[in-house]
Amino acid sequence: MGRHCLLLALSIALQLPAARVTQAQDTTVTPPVDVPAVPPQGEEHGPYFYKGLPYGSDAYMGPVAVFLNKAYAISVMESSNRKIFDPYGWTSVSDALAHPITAIERGGGWWNFIRFEMLPLSYKNQDPKWITNYFGHIFEGGIYYRRLEEWYQAKGVPAPGLMAGVTTLSSAFLNELYESRGYEQGYAGTVADLYFFDLAGVVLFSFDAVPRFFARKLHADVWVGQASLLLPSGEIANNANHLIFKLPWKVVPNSSFFLWTGIGSQAGITFHRPKALNLSVGLGTDTEQRRIDPVTGEETIHLAAAAGLFVDRNGSLLATFHLSEVEHRLLRVNVYPGVFPGFARQFGAWAIVSRDWKLSLGISHQWLGAGVGVGW
Repeated sequence: MGRHCLLLALSIALQLPAARVTQAQDTTVTPPVDVPAVPPQGEEHGPYFYKGLPYGSDAYMGPVAVFLNKAYAISVMESSNRKIFDPYGWTSVSDALAHPITAIERGGGWWNFIRFEMLPLSYKNQDPKWITNYFGHIFEGGIYYRRLEEWYQAKGVPAPGLMAGVTTLSSAFLNELYESRGYEQGYAGTVADLYFFDLAGVVLFSFDAVPRFFARKLHADVWVGQASLLLPSGEIANNANHLIFKLPWKVVPNSSFFLWTGIGSQAGITFHRPKALNLSVGLGTDTEQRRIDPVTGEETIHLAAAAGLFVDRNGSLLATFHLSEVEHRLLRVNVYPGVFPGFARQFGAWAIVSRDWKLSLGISHQWLGAGVGVGW
């Protein structure tokens, strides 16, 4: 399926016209990297990630969007309970935080904790949880924090750095509670996430040199999904939480190497088009199943083939077309606010088709950063 996904995505990428948006920068020609719609306030101090654009993921992403997409990130897996009103894993998380050494010993001791969770010393398929810890909790969490600080600052909220830290770390804590449903014991992974990596992301991205490097050199960002509450089931749907990179290269003119990571990973190419439009095509995997050993906390995953087409303008995601072998989301299509004309401009829309042809549909609102949907 992966080969057919890539061919289909490439075909669409080469033919898709520019999304309909109204912006002064649309008269410019896009250089090989994204151009911020809002000029940075000096090279040294940013802003780096929040551009204040009136369309796409940049206009959509705020505190509510962060909570729904970051806290419930693993709900996209088949093995996850997507009902957000069911009991959370308070017992497991509180045990890990209150007795971190016991949790580490339960997971195989300090050597396993360092090798699998903390340092890049293991590379087997099921072992290297440090990959998620670095890319998800430090890099992705750090960009979330810095973007939120810039968002709060732009909205005139007092103490934007403090507010961003509270929002980011609260989302991380809720994520651990959601992941720990059904477990009583505390696990080493919770200790690593909450005591080290989530805090490290906030601290590191507080220093301008770090976000400046990720934004200016790696052209990194976080693209969120249009997370929605399905009615009447109370399930969360269409959430996504992905760290992306567009690395300049000279292999293909007017293009960059594209990397999309999160619950799954894809690699491909970004084509830079006129009017600040970018078309990114990726091929890779989605995480289909996640299992945790109830005694040791050892985590295993099962991967499925996937491919995607991503349309953005000035780095703000406008639309996605995602194919996957995951059972409950064979096809996922998103159109973000700012693309539809007229009154509908403030709304986004999405559709998901499962492998047994069940359909879910939803709408989102730009200022709310969330949506509602129905499924059949």
